[in-house]
Amino acid sequence: MRSKLRYANLIRICALCVIITALTGLSTPAMAQQSDRNKPAADTSRSNCKTITIGGPTSWQPISYIAKDGRQTGLGIDIITEYAKRNNLDVRVDIEMPWARTLDLLFQGEIDATAGAYFKTERQRLYHYSDPFYEDDIMVFQHVDRRFGYRQISDLRGYRGARPHGGSLGNEIDSYSSQNLDVVYSPTIDRIFDLLVAGHVDYVLLGRYDGLATLRKLGIQDEIIAVDPPVARNPVHLMFSRNSPCRRHIQQINALIAELGDRGILQERIEYHLGQTVFDVDNGS
Repeated sequence: MRSKLRYANLIRICALCVIITALTGLSTPAMAQQSDRNKPAADTSRSNCKTITIGGPTSWQPISYIAKDGRQTGLGIDIITEYAKRNNLDVRVDIEMPWARTLDLLFQGEIDATAGAYFKTERQRLYHYSDPFYEDDIMVFQHVDRRFGYRQISDLRGYRGARPHGGSLGNEIDSYSSQNLDVVYSPTIDRIFDLLVAGHVDYVLLGRYDGLATLRKLGIQDEIIAVDPPVARNPVHLMFSRNSPCRRHIQQINALIAELGDRGILQERIEYHLGQTVFDVDNGS
């Protein structure tokens, strides 16, 4: 009798195992399919370069700036826009954010390129540079009533200067300035000239046309002058994120830069942008 009961229990256990196995075998693929359906779709919006997103300084004439009508424009933006038009790509421009934030987004690949940047050795590990398309003169700006002798950067020793915060003036100036000069950093270009007008500093280091455009905007172009010769002449490059799918276009963009230079179009666009911001020439686009 006991053996019959044990045999019956064994049959029940085996039957239960078969049922569980069958249910598991049937449900697992269905559950997996349902799980796959519930997973968010992969984000492919940044996996291909269909739109080139451009960042850059808000006021860096003629490289990138905001025009009187609110357009975000400049020479670097012109180059990328022309390339995009020829290659059926879209362009999105956002230069209305702090430079430090722009570099952060560029590093992450949320921005594909900046409209312009000086070459910095440490940046080369993080970003890809295009060939240069412009040379920017870094000038010593002085107040007309407080001039002092200047011919080279070493002449600035013993004076107090100011320069923009967060940006580079090129390898040479950055290195010499940090080791040898008494320099304060201003958060905005407008404020930097306030320091000079008020006599808190003796000079300002800034790009030639960037400075002249700001002086004109502030209405103090007769009080402050740019003193030649330039402290440095920095090549300006487009700078691409290493995390951007658009970086593969750099060689073709370099070819476009060479073409536009050979045809004189780069110089035409430089003159146009300077006419709009520094010399106020209404000559159309």
